[in-house]
Amino acid sequence: MHKRSKAYVLLLLSTFAVSQFPGFTGSAAYAAAAGTAAVKTTAAAVTEISTLAKLSPMNLGASFSVKLSDARVFAQDGGNILTYTLTYTNSSSTSVNLVNYFSKVVTTGGSVIKGTAVSADSTVKKIAGKETKSITYYANIGKPVSVKGLKINMYGWNFSAANYEQRIGTFTVPSNYSAAALQGESRKTELGSVPVTTQASSLQIYKYNGKVYAKVGYSITNLGTRVLSDPGYSMYLKSSGGSVFTLALDESSSEYKIQPQQKKTLYFMTEIPAYMNTSKMELQIAKLDEGLKLYLPVASYSLPASVTADFTVAAGAVKKVSVDSNVVDMQLKSAAVYAENENGIWTYQFRVKNTGSTAVTLPAYGLSVKSAEGYSFPVTTEAFNSLTLKPLEEKLIELTASVPLELAQDTLQLQVIPPAAADNSGKIVLPVAYFKIPYKLESITHITSEASVTNNYGTFGVTLQSLQRLPWGDEDLVQAKLSIRNSTSKTITLPKLTGILKADLNDLTSSTQVVVDNDVSILAPGESAQLTVLAHIPYTLDYSQTKIILQETSGQFLSLSTTDGAVTSLSPLAAGSSFKITAAGKKASIQERLTTVYTGSSSKTVYSEVEMNSEESRQTNLARLYASFRTADGQYFEADVNQSELPTGAAGKTLVTFSANVPSTVDTSTLQLYIGQGVAGGKLAAAGTEATGYVNTTALALNVKTVTPQTNLSSGISVFPYTLAVNASSSSLTAGTTNLTLSINYSLTQDSAYQTGAYGHKLVLQFIDPFGQSFEKTLTFGTDLITGSNSLYTTTISSTLFKSLNGGNYRLRLYDEFQGQRIELGSQIYDITVIQPASATNDDKDKDTDSSTSTGDTTADSAS
Repeated sequence: MHKRSKAYVLLLLSTFAVSQFPGFTGSAAYAAAAGTAAVKTTAAAVTEISTLAKLSPMNLGASFSVKLSDARVFAQDGGNILTYTLTYTNSSSTSVNLVNYFSKVVTTGGSVIKGTAVSADSTVKKIAGKETKSITYYANIGKPVSVKGLKINMYGWNFSAANYEQRIGTFTVPSNYSAAALQGESRKTELGSVPVTTQASSLQIYKYNGKVYAKVGYSITNLGTRVLSDPGYSMYLKSSGGSVFTLALDESSSEYKIQPQQKKTLYFMTEIPAYMNTSKMELQIAKLDEGLKLYLPVASYSLPASVTADFTVAAGAVKKVSVDSNVVDMQLKSAAVYAENENGIWTYQFRVKNTGSTAVTLPAYGLSVKSAEGYSFPVTTEAFNSLTLKPLEEKLIELTASVPLELAQDTLQLQVIPPAAADNSGKIVLPVAYFKIPYKLESITHITSEASVTNNYGTFGVTLQSLQRLPWGDEDLVQAKLSIRNSTSKTITLPKLTGILKADLNDLTSSTQVVVDNDVSILAPGESAQLTVLAHIPYTLDYSQTKIILQETSGQFLSLSTTDGAVTSLSPLAAGSSFKITAAGKKASIQERLTTVYTGSSSKTVYSEVEMNSEESRQTNLARLYASFRTADGQYFEADVNQSELPTGAAGKTLVTFSANVPSTVDTSTLQLYIGQGVAGGKLAAAGTEATGYVNTTALALNVKTVTPQTNLSSGISVFPYTLAVNASSSSLTAGTTNLTLSINYSLTQDSAYQTGAYGHKLVLQFIDPFGQSFEKTLTFGTDLITGSNSLYTTTISSTLFKSLNGGNYRLRLYDEFQGQRIELGSQIYDITVIQPASATNDDKDKDTDSSTSTGDTTADSAS
């Protein structure tokens, strides 16, 4: 009994102490916020507050007090859930048992509901000495959706009072209190036990495909020391009328991961009715209390005035897009169109730049071109596949699209759409932007004029140096020579380039190749690379426009068109001039040595010898040459090339021969030789390999020489690289016989300074007897005739007419025979010696008596 009386007295004293503390009866208990408190002035001059920091504490005992530090409500179908936080302060040195105190909520309608600690705080039973601790309670308050005017009564046990409950005091939530953070206000809280500063930064309204969507920006700064990952809270959009919509993380904010001290804006989206009033909306955050099986409010924010988003971006304007809290600039930098096969062929340069401070991987955006008539045409690109941009890194993406010309080409839009959610989570996917496409016809490039081209590798001055159309067998070869100059202040590495050539609507891609002079790939500031784009074309095809496209692995490098006609003839170098091949490792000078014509009965063969002198300091495989003969009236005859397949030594010489069979009516006096360097697979071809084209063509005016036959064979005749001198010749026979022995004393030299291909010349020896009969023998250098001085060649010639021969002379005539046609080199008359026979002792005077040296011919000739 004594103990109960003591407890009762203590309760009375406590009640008395509280009654002396001001501020427990309604709003008068609240001291208006001032200084740093967040405020908002309404039209009625009522100051709205979002904090209870200035609410006076309530004494529960001499050294124990409590303060209402937070109150918020979350609408649910089973009744709205109020949570409120009481902060207890024990200034004594001994602990206080909370079992002696409890609280009840009084709604504006008069309902009284006892508060229960949430699961996370339900185990707290005492407040230790010198400790301040906050405990959150909840209560199902039914229909009320606002905390304004709610009362929180604090109670202690009093066994003399009805129900043993003694009300100690009351906290009244002010009528101007906003549970939500005010517009623009930051709020410190905890997300997943990580301290953060948060703010609702934006509310955008999108209208797309007949639906309306709201997009909320939520800014989070991680104040903790560990990474903040998705805490699993639920996000809601609440209208001013109380409607609540579940928000889903936007695809652009797919990674909910915030590093310590990092600030990141996440975006959440939901679909709302088209008629919804979007003013005074709130962002609400709730989490599931697993023990209570209830969603409890965590935080709420008053959203700024909504802004209706427009997907359309003006031509040339920059669209700033948030990707994982980085701002990425997007811009349709340029566009151009040309007509082809009833379609407008568009090329675009699309610029993306990461303006953020961390690397960002862009989504695999889908792109399409949409016409004003409502048709959509896909733009195929792999550029966004795993495209990661470092901070401040910029990329230019080359795009192409084809739009039928029957549609308006000046009102097109490039639409950029994020990919659908990979996890089928039902995330709302909205367009990033609709970029207006400026209508611009593709510019026309002229030969020798420079155009500026910008791509991912830098900015270049591109010059079409020449455009040629030259023969290639029964086709033509279009050759576009380009110079690409680095016009930036940094060194640039060119990518591996492939090419496309188009002649009007004719796509020549299948035969197109790109040959880079000297395989240059690194350009210092101001340096240039020369390259040739070439392709086969029917020689009968007429066209008016040439399109040249260079591509690298990820897209287009450059594109240009020209209406300048291709050159079909070149200004020749003067006869006897030389020119140089400058390809790295294949440097050489080229000069005509000899050109002549072998005449036949119905055709003739043009034959030209060219010296190719290596200017390399090492043994090397010189360029494979290709050539055609061109007549004054523009006819071309492809030349057969005979070139050594062996490497040429340092400063060595190679003799290359060209020949072509032409009709006998062709005037060969003013021939030109078009010489190019054979290529295959985008590289210079080696001698002996097949070429699929040629580059760097030079025209040489030829000095066509007519060979004047020598009348003195001892002075020497030339069948390069051999020179033959007939020192003497004799023939003899025994009177009355049919066999004549021909002997030739000769000297043969060979110019070994030249490396040559297979030798295609033959030396034809013709013997004409006193009767006018001719006999021929084909001689081979190196076997029938050997190099050296005063060598002897003998052969036997037979004829029945020789039986009556008593003397006279014969003529030796020498021919250079090439591909079945001949040039007379010279001739000379020699005497025949007839030997009178001795007394016949046997029957052998009619025998063949061929005799020869080690190089003689032992085969008897017959009369022709």
